[in-house]
Amino acid sequence: MLTAPNADGRPLFAAKDINAFYLEHCPKIFPRVKRGPLGLLKSIKGPKYNGKYLHSVVRKQLGETRVSQALQNIVVPAFDIKLLQPIIFSRYDAQSDVSKDALLSDVCISTSAAPTYLPGHHFETTDKHGKPRAFNLIDGGVAANNPTLLAMTHVSKQILMGNNDFFPIKPADYGKFLILSLGTGSAKLTEMSRDVSYQLQISIAPGHGSDFMVRS
Repeated sequence: MLTAPNADGRPLFAAKDINAFYLEHCPKIFPRVKRGPLGLLKSIKGPKYNGKYLHSVVRKQLGETRVSQALQNIVVPAFDIKLLQPIIFSRYDAQSDVSKDALLSDVCISTSAAPTYLPGHHFETTDKHGKPRAFNLIDGGVAANNPTLLAMTHVSKQILMGNNDFFPIKPADYGKFLILSLGTGSAKLTEMSRDVSYQLQISIAPGHGSDFMVRS
């Protein structure tokens, strides 16, 4: 959303606005869920949150802005649960393939649809011949959980295609890539017993939904 343009062609949001946006809308996007048997039943039947408020806020903020109108080159992963394959949205692809030039709001909703927490998102676009293309998407982290590698692969693809926006270097000359990674913290690592090479833990707790964790 930081790359979405406003009416003057400037960024719709500044980085300093992120905290205020999060604090204002987060309690409504992720409201407290019911505990007890009813909460457990709801978590089994579907995602923990219905996503309605998130969808309304994103659509209101982004309006009819499309991926091709982003102010900077973006690469956004999602995963199609019907095709069982990752779908990557980027400004470069949107400029050459109209079927990938989706509404930025649809892309944001799709890539935030984390399984068990938010529902998947369905929308359609049309190709240059007017033929509809359907998307049934969830969070891209399901299949593309390394955004740095994804961005590097996309840049390499553009270099290979002769895109003039990039210096004429070899597509795999990663030593000349400069990466600025803005993380969200570091994972807490815990030691496990050495005699356990593989453990699948499934825990179901009232009011907390179902958590599936694979440890190795």
